[in-house]
Amino acid sequence: MQAENVKADAVTLMKVVLACSYLGEFDTVDNLAKYIEDNFVRIDVYLGNTLIDMYGRRGLVILAEEVFAKMEERNVVSWNAMIMGYAKAGDLTGARELFDKMPNRDVISWTSMITGYCQANRFSEATALFQEMMAIKVKPNEVTVASVLSACARIGTLDLGKAVHDYVRQHAIKMDIYVGNALVDMYLNGFHDNALQLFSQMLGEGCKPTHGTFIGVLLACAHAGLVDKGLEYFESMKKCHGLVSEMKHYGCVVDLLCRSGNLNRAFEFINLMPMATDVVSWRMLLSACKLHGNVVLAEIAANKLLQLDPDNGGNYVLSSSTYATAERWDDAMKIRQLMDEGAVQRPLGWSSIEVV
Repeated sequence: MQAENVKADAVTLMKVVLACSYLGEFDTVDNLAKYIEDNFVRIDVYLGNTLIDMYGRRGLVILAEEVFAKMEERNVVSWNAMIMGYAKAGDLTGARELFDKMPNRDVISWTSMITGYCQANRFSEATALFQEMMAIKVKPNEVTVASVLSACARIGTLDLGKAVHDYVRQHAIKMDIYVGNALVDMYLNGFHDNALQLFSQMLGEGCKPTHGTFIGVLLACAHAGLVDKGLEYFESMKKCHGLVSEMKHYGCVVDLLCRSGNLNRAFEFINLMPMATDVVSWRMLLSACKLHGNVVLAEIAANKLLQLDPDNGGNYVLSSSTYATAERWDDAMKIRQLMDEGAVQRPLGWSSIEVV
């Protein structure tokens, strides 16, 4: 078409930009942008939306802004694409300013903003915006629900999370894998039976679990003390669902065994891992050894931690406390001296509460 000097219009260019976006041919899109400018092509709502979406996905929010400003007409899709672009670029202030200026908002507008807050770990703002959305009777979709449930799990707003779960059931919102995972994650907060019931419900409805699902399930078993059940779920990952266990799943099993006092089994399990054990697993074992007074395994775990993570003061504190609990004061003092002699950062404590 170019070789025969046929001038492209907005519809043609929109299709080519869309194809380039799918193929990752971004250099071609940059050339198309120059073509649009040089040939005074009118940027209609469809071409504009396609360009904004493509630039937004690449985090090029300045280029998206230029297209947005040149558009003679905009619809809700244009505004939503800009909000998502700002959110992807980490500019939640710009996203919120645009959101507040929108002449009309749909569920995607609200969801984009809520998801953006969640991705930026601004969970309180995400839940506050969701409550505002519900107050004006905008019906959430499964993406909205999954995002707000994840936010509730992170900041411990269980009452809101349970209300959202009730809403899902009452309004027949699709219980997809993301909503299911978010519910399992949230109900770890002291409702382990609910979490496992939800998992059974997911399987019963033919919903294929993911790696994230099993993180929630294994943690629920760990907190509920269901050792055998947890090990069954772990084994079922590969046997029944074709999922290869990752380091985080092995870590959950270590946690499960340590919480139940099965320290020797935890140590054996660590040694049988098909990958190098991370510091988290050794730290869990050391903490459990301190609690149960197993100094022999504590020394092994402490030595591993001091090799893998020598600058972490928490490892020294745990090791010293274990010796102190066993009244081995000389060893406790030696660990403290090692900590003082090295460039070790002492751990800071923090906590959070829900104000009601």
